Amino acid sequence: MHGSLLKKLAAIALLVALLLPSASLNADSGGKLNCAANRSAPGCASPIVYGVEMRAIEAEMAVNPVPNLPRLPVDNRLLYRRPFRRVEKPTTIHDAPNGNVIGAYPEGFIFVVAGEAVDGWVQVGQNAWVQESALGPINKAVSRFSGVLLPDGLPTRPFAWMLLDTRPSRTPGAKPVAGTPEIKRYTMVNIFAVAVVDTWEWYLIGPDQWVLQTRVAKVKPVARPESIPAGRKWFAVDLYEQTLIAYEGDKPVFATLISSGLPEWGTDEGVHQIFARYEETRMSGAEGKPQYWYLPLVPYVMYFNNSEQALHGAYWHDGFGYRRSRGCINLSITDAKWIYEWTQDQPDAYVYVYHSGKYRPGAPQ
Repeated sequence: MHGSLLKKLAAIALLVALLLPSASLNADSGGKLNCAANRSAPGCASPIVYGVEMRAIEAEMAVNPVPNLPRLPVDNRLLYRRPFRRVEKPTTIHDAPNGNVIGAYPEGFIFVVAGEAVDGWVQVGQNAWVQESALGPINKAVSRFSGVLLPDGLPTRPFAWMLLDTRPSRTPGAKPVAGTPEIKRYTMVNIFAVAVVDTWEWYLIGPDQWVLQTRVAKVKPVARPESIPAGRKWFAVDLYEQTLIAYEGDKPVFATLISSGLPEWGTDEGVHQIFARYEETRMSGAEGKPQYWYLPLVPYVMYFNNSEQALHGAYWHDGFGYRRSRGCINLSITDAKWIYEWTQDQPDAYVYVYHSGKYRPGAPQ
């Protein structure tokens, strides 16, 4: 009843907006406010955006302030079933507490599964112990983030996740007003309008709330590549936005944030196919080098190309929405489990990796 009343009020507001005379928005093709070309345009320098279009948007904001999409439930038993600890400094491995040295962990990005603790020593394997002072906290960085289901496909209104705690600006390109409340990282927001200021996009996410494009990850639909057969399950991985959309045929069914390869370990673009799957497996590389890394029991792994890159869960960081990996596509454990189980009937599902934009420096702070 309440939702029906709000929709009626929004429809009335839209009708009034269409009937009242006002200045129209200064927009370029694609409906973007071109503030770079005209700083005096509505929405570029004024604290109030005027125009028929904006009044219609304000009516929609009242009815749909945030995306109404079901988030995957987070299972604490799943996230914390393994006591992972990082080896934070090089250390020797002993066959018992204060026992004989049988090996060593060198400098690198190394995790262990922690077992029994005795007098300042921690068991990290059968007859393998290290001093607890060399280890970080248990499950320090495991992420509670999860993506959203798309029961009706992607909404007509674009949406995004906040990547940083952000105080929005009242107008595009402006500094936030002192005392403006922060919108927290991982908050989902609708994008109601786009303005361009000095070549950077600003998104209207609420009444008088504009945020810079680099502070959000926008979910963008993409057409199914011709090389992916109709009706097959596939993933669209946008390296620019750091998002993943799961498609069944041409229907999107799930969306989330990812972390792809860092510039020196870029994730390979193109259309790939999953060829190997492991519910848990060890990953390691660069042995004998400063970049050495060792990750036991990586969950929900699906290898998709000959560069040994995979979709998989990550228990060692909560940096989704940013590049973090050595080429793989990291997901939260919750998301990785969902896509792993979703593709059980099509274990050779496709993975389409692409860029929807180009990274560039110089974004406003």
